[in-house]
Amino acid sequence: MARPLVIGVGEGGAASLSPEIRARLAGMDMIIAAPRFHGDLPDGPEVQVWPSPFSHIYNILKTNSKKSLALLATGDPMWFGAGASLVRRLGPDACEVVPAVSGLQLAAARLGWPMAACRVVSIHGRPVGSLGAALHPRARLLVIAQDGGSPQQVAQLLAARGYGRARLHVLAHLGGAGESRIDGTAHDWSHDRVPDFHIIGVECPDAGPVAHGLAAPDSGFDNDGKLTKRDARASALAKLAPFPGAVLWDIGSGSGAVSVDFLRNAPRGTAYAIDRSRAQLDRAVANAGTHGVTGLVPVEGDVADALAGLPRPDAVFIGGGMSEAVITAAQAAVRPGGWLVAHAVTIESESVLIAAWQRSGGDLVRLSVQHADPVGGFHGWRPLMPVTQWCWQGPG
Repeated sequence: MARPLVIGVGEGGAASLSPEIRARLAGMDMIIAAPRFHGDLPDGPEVQVWPSPFSHIYNILKTNSKKSLALLATGDPMWFGAGASLVRRLGPDACEVVPAVSGLQLAAARLGWPMAACRVVSIHGRPVGSLGAALHPRARLLVIAQDGGSPQQVAQLLAARGYGRARLHVLAHLGGAGESRIDGTAHDWSHDRVPDFHIIGVECPDAGPVAHGLAAPDSGFDNDGKLTKRDARASALAKLAPFPGAVLWDIGSGSGAVSVDFLRNAPRGTAYAIDRSRAQLDRAVANAGTHGVTGLVPVEGDVADALAGLPRPDAVFIGGGMSEAVITAAQAAVRPGGWLVAHAVTIESESVLIAAWQRSGGDLVRLSVQHADPVGGFHGWRPLMPVTQWCWQGPG
């Protein structure tokens, strides 16, 4: 296959490209570009429109493998763009990428926000609720929009999450002749439609709801009682060591609290919530939506069957379905240096953990939590069921 050339283009279109890049475009057999760029393209090459859905691009590349081919993408193709998808699928040496200044960079420059102090969130093809996980006092967010209705949806979400005083800045057609800007606050936003091609700047006020710490309160999860309680969950998460892009297997996930909190602490991560109950998995998906996290993948079935074919995990949590076979499978699957944490509340499951600890080593801990509750006109300590926790690290 000929090596495709992926070119970043700003609002000025192909006419704004350097003479060297324009000369290379003129020598191509085929150019794939959005219709708004077609008027400035050089004569000669065959021109096609970007396919929809985008995944069809790979069939086009295969069909035209003997042709020289250029793809025009907006801004920096490697920053939430087509270049990143192509390189991930085809490999880093399969494409040549020539970036332009991205709309995100231009938005930060217009707002006077250092890029290093901003968090980029995309709601393009993603639920607007996923923005909720990024909210905190004094946050500065650059939001990649879906369409002209996105600012209204973002404003409604901000108001619903206690950030009605947040400032919104809609920056459209950045770098082009039609560049425009609309400013306002979430609680009084009145612009139903704006230009489809825009970036939303969100500036949260000094005061507002503070994001939950490592583990969210139990009250934040819909559950039927099968829930790893907050204190035990925080202990497990500290040892599961979530990091950006990490993969978790949550075996016997129940309402998905461990998966949700793992994803809150692992941006771009994936949590495979594994449970034999469809109702429990539906709860887990709903809880993920409530907390504004993406990346939770429900896996229905018995553990032994469900684990087959899943990507190797960086961390494994076992909260249900405890057996020697499940532990052995998890130990074999976890990546080098990854962590396995298992909880037991019954004598039978505890015996399985003790045997695993004796066989493989690691740390065995008994967690005991008591809460102060009313006792008549006074207060006393009411204990929760103790949790036996086994923590094991895969050989690095």
